[in-house]
Amino acid sequence: MKQFSVMSAAATAALMIPQAALSQTEVEVPPDGLRVRPTVRLLYDSNVLRQNDDLVTAEQDDLRITPSIDVTYRRQFGLHRLTVIGSAGYDFHQRFEFLDRERISLQADADLSVSGYCHVQPRARLNFAQSNLSDQGVVVGNTQRTQDYRVAVDCEKPYGFFPVAAMGYLNTSNSASSRRIFDIDTSTAMAGIGYSKASLGEIRATFQYERFRRPNADEAIAGLRDGAENYRAGILFRRAVAPRLSWQLGANYFKTKPRAPGIADFSGLGVEAQAVYTPSNRLSILLDVDRSSRNQSNTGATYIVQTDFSLRGNLKLGARSGLSAGGSYSRRSFKGELQLDTPLLRRSDRTRAVFAGYRYQLRSRLNAGAEIRHEWRTTAVDQFRYKSTSGLLFVGLDL
Repeated sequence: MKQFSVMSAAATAALMIPQAALSQTEVEVPPDGLRVRPTVRLLYDSNVLRQNDDLVTAEQDDLRITPSIDVTYRRQFGLHRLTVIGSAGYDFHQRFEFLDRERISLQADADLSVSGYCHVQPRARLNFAQSNLSDQGVVVGNTQRTQDYRVAVDCEKPYGFFPVAAMGYLNTSNSASSRRIFDIDTSTAMAGIGYSKASLGEIRATFQYERFRRPNADEAIAGLRDGAENYRAGILFRRAVAPRLSWQLGANYFKTKPRAPGIADFSGLGVEAQAVYTPSNRLSILLDVDRSSRNQSNTGATYIVQTDFSLRGNLKLGARSGLSAGGSYSRRSFKGELQLDTPLLRRSDRTRAVFAGYRYQLRSRLNAGAEIRHEWRTTAVDQFRYKSTSGLLFVGLDL
């Protein structure tokens, strides 16, 4: 729906932010036209390796410098729209140089009007960066490469029934030879029907099928058929209650069936909820809740049941400055752990984070900002518990 365009742009922008600084850039809608911004980011992290301080006595902090070129492009071609957001840079670590590697992200979205109310919406996303060390059983330099392609067809009308459908493919590969066994492919197909009415809002009933596969898992265990089939049926309700409040709420039933014998099926209730509240022109509050079954490359689990909560606020202090603050909570239950790189079973963990940031436009083309973030994970396994405090400084020049 049109009232969720800002939420979509926020999600798009968030995908382009480096892993260690997911919240460390204020979300903004890309401007029309082309913007090129050379940027330097300086990140201090008290625990780069994501180790438990009670088990490791060596120094864990590090300073990372990432010079990059950030690009946004947004243009309307008649009834069609194209948006591209990207960043290409390289990480330089002062202590742990084996983590030095490229940091590249790109997302391209298009909205193509094909006939009447029907729109085709293709999307391509690329992300190359050091894999998340908190998810690996060992500390190793490794570029995790993600390619995500999706196309959706939406024939939303102001009144009446309409069809929706989507297909997607996601591939995650690893550069380190010891991590190739964690490469994973995901294929997705969705179809459904929606109903829209001005006084009611919009409701959609959908069925989705996902297939997870680890093509190289048998390199570690001969004959291993790792992967799973995921089925989901649900209802999603969307509504703009007032100009200042837009929200969507969905519930679904999902069932995950692993391929390998001996790994139990799982079924349960899934939830997806988003809300954007803008009480004034200067303040916006974003809430996001999700519970689903999914896969993650470097954890080594066949699938994960994950619940996420996030809350974020953005405040414009003036024409040239702004504050942002928020927090997040994530709970993961690991199913079918393969124990390919560690004999320890994770079973479940909880990760919490809080952050606050400030941005300031020094000149018409010169922007700077800072953020502090604290993150900690709790779990029954000592090896996977950690806490980390980081601080980010950045400066960017619009060309």
